[in-house]
Amino acid sequence: MRRLLRTLTMLLALALVFVVARGDLFRTSTTTTSLPAVSTCSAAQLDGRWVDGTAGAGTAYAWITFTNTQETCTLPTWLDLVMGTDISATADQFTRIPVLAELTKPDGSAIVKSLDGITLAAEESATVAISFSNRSGCDPATSVTVSWQRGESRQELPVVATYLVSQCSGPSAFISPVFR
Repeated sequence: MRRLLRTLTMLLALALVFVVARGDLFRTSTTTTSLPAVSTCSAAQLDGRWVDGTAGAGTAYAWITFTNTQETCTLPTWLDLVMGTDISATADQFTRIPVLAELTKPDGSAIVKSLDGITLAAEESATVAISFSNRSGCDPATSVTVSWQRGESRQELPVVATYLVSQCSGPSAFISPVFR
């Protein structure tokens, strides 16, 4: 009887070692799901609106708000912005703001930079803040174009400024990252 008990104990110990070695004893079943990739927004699916800001000491501040009108998409963190005039095709190309605290949201709160851009569902909005020279004697800007890369194609979205903007060439035109 002892011999039978010892043999059964040995077989049970071997079976346990085998199961643990394969990992079947503690293995849990996991299912991974991946979310569908969200594509970069196209210019055709966005509505861009100029939001008047303030002006003083030769500098004007404004915002451009983008509203997604179609399926979910992502706006890149940084967009390019160009103002043009009737005299010159490009009055100024905006550069990324070197000190983010110099621009704010329309309510005056701080802008927080998103590393991965801003994902917009249908009817959701995101904004950029801009600042630029606004001195008398400068050519009036007649066009404002926001652009970004979408795969191999360049997206360009014209935006109508709601007041006559006078933009002078120079290193004084800045744009913030996209924010909510």
